Amino acid sequence: MTNEPCKMVHVRDKKTIILHWFNAFCWLVLIITGFGIISGDAVRLMPAFWPEFMQWLFGGNYNLILGHAIGGITWMIVFLLFSLLNFKDVVFPFLKEVFVLTPMAAMRDAWSMTITLAHLFGLMKDIPVPPQGRYNGAQRLLGTMIIFCSLSIAGSGFYLFFGPQCLNFGDNAMYGILFRWALVVHASSVFLVIVGLVAHIYFAVVEERECLEAMKSGDISVDFVKHHNTLWYEQLKKDGKV
Repeated sequence: MTNEPCKMVHVRDKKTIILHWFNAFCWLVLIITGFGIISGDAVRLMPAFWPEFMQWLFGGNYNLILGHAIGGITWMIVFLLFSLLNFKDVVFPFLKEVFVLTPMAAMRDAWSMTITLAHLFGLMKDIPVPPQGRYNGAQRLLGTMIIFCSLSIAGSGFYLFFGPQCLNFGDNAMYGILFRWALVVHASSVFLVIVGLVAHIYFAVVEERECLEAMKSGDISVDFVKHHNTLWYEQLKKDGKV
């Protein structure tokens, strides 16, 4: 007797998969180089050997900052071009699904996330997770946070790199004040994204490996969607995809 093969549904195209892994690679490089730039004794996020090693590897802190900036600008340009070229068929549908825009939606997603996390620790087992769409409550909240943080990172990083080169900070004290605040915004946004990415990676690698496989192949099992994303499953049925 042979087991019937699991029915799959195609949910992600190749260009989106490539963008996802490009984004992951960029974040890895930018975090590694970014932590290498911060080398003062007063503020230290990594052991002292790491900034020393990175600055030695790049031939000095200036080259390290330049490499970090080039990586960040490349990341921004690729995402901007992708968004412009694929806004209607990829970007807008994604934003429509993932963006949390109202307090009511935020509370609903937060409640869904609370139940999901509680179930991981064996709590609130008698309370079912509310029916989910393509993205569950935690993914929607995380996605919204990452979008806003990414915009903050891009804007603040742009000023941190180009501000000292294009503006005379001695002429206007406001330039220096903006620089310090941009540094705070940049570091805080990166920290929030890292916290979110840790949760994202844990769920993809440990709890829901089907999502990780879908981000490699573009296909996901119908049974998984039916069990975890009821509203999405109904929409796929309505569209004749399952």
